[in-house]
Amino acid sequence: MNTFAAVIVTNAKKAEAQKVISALYSTPATETEDAVVSTHGDNFFGIELKKDFRTFWASSGGFLTTELTALVDSGVPYYTFLGNDLTAALTACKLTRVLPSPDEE
Repeated sequence: MNTFAAVIVTNAKKAEAQKVISALYSTPATETEDAVVSTHGDNFFGIELKKDFRTFWASSGGFLTTELTALVDSGVPYYTFLGNDLTAALTACKLTRVLPSPDEE
């Protein structure tokens, strides 16, 4: 099931949050098969945000319940907003979205 949410993490915890997601899609090694290490989480937290001189990252949209639960249970998120409104989450945290330069698109 999907839940619409905006999850915001600090710059220091971005990699940890991505690992939480990747772990959901990884499988451990067995006697007959090698481990599969997913990089699925690398696609999360691609929205850069600023507050003063600090950097934050957001992922916004439909999360599988298992993804959202794993993130919240990990304690990694700085802020979690349930709903499909990134602007409301940014306003609540007093964050500004960093727009990519045209050559980064």
